[in-house]
Amino acid sequence: MADLDLISVRGWEVLRLSTDQVCVDIVPALGGTIVSLRRRSDDTELLWQTPWGLRQRGAQSLPGNSEEIMMDSFAGGWQSLFPNGGETSHAHGAEWGADGEARVTPFDWKHTGHSVIMTTRLVRSPFQITKIISVRGGQVEVGETVRNVGGEQIETMWGSQVIFGPPLLSPDTVVDAAATLVHPDPSVSEDTTYDDITPWPRTMGHDSMINLRTVPGADSGQTRQAYLGEFSRPLVRLSNPALDLAVELEWDLAAWPHLWYSLEAGRQSGFPWFRKGYFLALTPCTSWPAHGLYDARQISSSTLWIEPGAEIPTHLTLTVRSLGGTAP
Repeated sequence: MADLDLISVRGWEVLRLSTDQVCVDIVPALGGTIVSLRRRSDDTELLWQTPWGLRQRGAQSLPGNSEEIMMDSFAGGWQSLFPNGGETSHAHGAEWGADGEARVTPFDWKHTGHSVIMTTRLVRSPFQITKIISVRGGQVEVGETVRNVGGEQIETMWGSQVIFGPPLLSPDTVVDAAATLVHPDPSVSEDTTYDDITPWPRTMGHDSMINLRTVPGADSGQTRQAYLGEFSRPLVRLSNPALDLAVELEWDLAAWPHLWYSLEAGRQSGFPWFRKGYFLALTPCTSWPAHGLYDARQISSSTLWIEPGAEIPTHLTLTVRSLGGTAP
C-alpha cells in the first residue's frame, strides 16, 4: 500500500504517494503531471523542475504563440504528450498546442491501494484518457489508455516525457540504452540530415561526433537532440556513482518504438533558459522527430492513426535503485 497525502501548492491540489523508498507528487488538474519524485532515504530529487515551477493556479499569461504559452504552465517533471508532440500543429479543424492538450487538461481522480486512477475527456480532439499512476517500493508506473470516442479516424502522436535534473544529472552520470541506432536532429546538429544514422551511443553534435552515454557539465554550452530506435529491449538506465543511484526506464515497445533524447546544458540563450538550462528529457514515443504531427508524418511516417471506438493502452515504469543493478 502506498500512503496518500493531500497537500496544497500555490492553489493546486497535489497528491503525494509515498512508500518507504520513494515519494511522488502528482497534480491531477495539470494533466496528471508528476512534478516531483524523491528518494526517501536522503530526499534526493530525481526530476527537474523549471525555474518558476508550479505557478499560482489561475495566474495570468501574457499573449504569445503556442510554445510561449505552453511554457507559462510548464513545471517540468514527468508528463503525457498527446495528441501532439513537440511544436504546434493544426489538425482535424483545430490548433493542437505544443506537446498536446493532455499535458495541461484537468483529470478527475480516485485513490485505490497503490494507485491513483485519473480520467478526462479532451476538448480539441475526441479522446477519453485514463491515467493510472502506481507506486510500489522503489517503482513508479504510469499506465495510460486513450479511447477515440469520435466518429472518425484521428492522426496523433503519443509519448511520456520524463525530465531529469541535478543532482542525478551531472558529469558523473552515465546513460545506457538498449538501442541499436540513433538519428540526429538537423535543427541542432549542423550539416546533418535525419538519415545520418549512427550506432548507439554516437551521433553528431553541433560540429563533431559526440557520445550520448556521457553527460556534460551545466555550463558546457551544449544542446543535444537525437532519436533512438531499434531497441533490443525497451530500457534506458541513468546511473550516478557519486550518489549510489540508478534510475531505469522500461516501457511498452510495441506502442512506443522510439525514444527522444533531449539534453540542454547552458547553450540556449534567451527565453526560456537564458543559458541556465540543465536537464535531460527522455521520451518514449509513437513518433519522431519532436517537431509536431506534420514533421512526424513527412519525415518518418510514424504518426499513430486511431480508429473510432479504438482503445489503446500503454505504460512506462521508472525504477529507483542503488548501484549494482544490471545495465542494458
